[in-house]
Amino acid sequence: MESLSKQPKREDINAAGDIAEQWLRRNMAEAGLPWFPAWKIEFDAPVDDPRIIAAMLLENRQDDRWLVIGEHTPVSERHLWATWLALKDRIEGNTAISKTLDGEFIRLLSGTHQMSLAFKRAGLRTGSEKGWLVRLPNWENNEGTNPLLPENYLEFEEDAYELMCWIGADLSPGRPFPLPETSTLLELKEWEGNSANPLELALLTRLAVSDLD
Repeated sequence: MESLSKQPKREDINAAGDIAEQWLRRNMAEAGLPWFPAWKIEFDAPVDDPRIIAAMLLENRQDDRWLVIGEHTPVSERHLWATWLALKDRIEGNTAISKTLDGEFIRLLSGTHQMSLAFKRAGLRTGSEKGWLVRLPNWENNEGTNPLLPENYLEFEEDAYELMCWIGADLSPGRPFPLPETSTLLELKEWEGNSANPLELALLTRLAVSDLD
């Protein structure tokens, strides 16, 4: 858990929450968003050691735009796209904390400055039965196009299925949605908002102040 001395100030949280809610209403209507390139997966057996899954992925992926996160982590398409846009800003502004794209994305998903805490919150856990295989879209050389349609992610489906085989998983139906355990596992007790999707607002609020803790 983050110490109280490292927690963002309450006024920062409230201001970030207001900005996040306004931004959601103005820019990212859920119905108008394309699916983020994420495949829900179910493992052949409950995960015995998440480090083994990570090692298999690292050994067989083509680049650091592929990652696996916990089933509880993404709560909506907007949550994933907003985090991707935040990642883009950090990379282009040379302000990323992690040395890798996947690490920085997980850090921002978790809403923390601390990498160890980020993987604890958002990663697979011992006993996990499901998760998400994610491909971070490219954003280079797409000036003048819709920033949320940077590439046709369907071209990565073959790679996704191959990686599923390597990590011992199959495709599972479903898209990002809050789970009963999401709030607890992502440590959101102090962040929940009052919108129609309070977990989404809480995560976007924490995303907005993730570089302050």
